[in-house]
Amino acid sequence: MRSRVTAVLLLAAGFLVTAPSAACACSCASQPPADQMKRSAAVFTGTVVASRQAEGGDPLGPRPPIVYTFRADQVYKSDPVVQFEVASNADTPACGYQFTTGGRYLVFASSEPTGVVPPVPGVPLHTGQCSGNRQVGTGTDPLRPGDRVVSGDPVDAALITALGTPKRPSGTAPVGSATPQASPVVSGGEDGPIKIWYAAGGFAAGFVLFAGLRLFGRRRATRPGPDAGWASPPDS
Repeated sequence: MRSRVTAVLLLAAGFLVTAPSAACACSCASQPPADQMKRSAAVFTGTVVASRQAEGGDPLGPRPPIVYTFRADQVYKSDPVVQFEVASNADTPACGYQFTTGGRYLVFASSEPTGVVPPVPGVPLHTGQCSGNRQVGTGTDPLRPGDRVVSGDPVDAALITALGTPKRPSGTAPVGSATPQASPVVSGGEDGPIKIWYAAGGFAAGFVLFAGLRLFGRRRATRPGPDAGWASPPDS
């Protein structure tokens, strides 16, 4: 009987401990875009190219954060680098923002420790549901008022004003741009036309030599020999 009472008490205690955390949901206060810019260390649009779960974490606690790798196309704040790594909580109730690989996002990332996202070694930037992130339409152009938004607040004039003028990361090219192919005529570099000129000249010289030899052979075949006109006397 005592063991049953103990089991019931432990079960009730576990429910009281886990129920609040399970029922907890992320609640965000409304922030104007200008405040979102001030609170962020990096603001950019980019496409998610990879994700991984950070190491460590408490087996009995929440899951470690997810680290997302972005290929940036426009940088509104921070150095215009090609790639950003940003951490976010893995669980939605913990205000984790779940990015989708292949999606393009406007990302507001902070570097200040807030206690919401556990620090990830080597990844100073973190973000969440309350940061102001938006999934936007594909492309690489700067955002404009009225641009399509897949999820999140719309792209309006107030947001564009707060973002300011972006910088394109160095070493990037617009998606779908074709790499110009070298012309076959100049594929050999600066000496290509010269080599082709020599090849054409050699072909012409060979043709002239061949034609001359044939003409000379024909004339030699029709020319009378040294004994022409001398007939052998008839046999007596």
